[in-house]
Amino acid sequence: MFLLIKENLATIIVVLVIAAAITAAVVKIIRDKRNPKSSCCGGCKGCMMRGSCHKEDE
Repeated sequence: MFLLIKENLATIIVVLVIAAAITAAVVKIIRDKRNPKSSCCGGCKGCMMRGSCHKEDE
């Protein structure tokens, strides 16, 4: 058992780092959904989607 871990230690570490990054991303998405946040920074002047994002009532 220890030989298997020793031979594959680098792979195990890489998998753990990737799993931690994915977990952190999912947790951030869930927290942002619970506390309504969007990727919009509010600075629409330079945004390419400014015409379709915040449409004014006509």
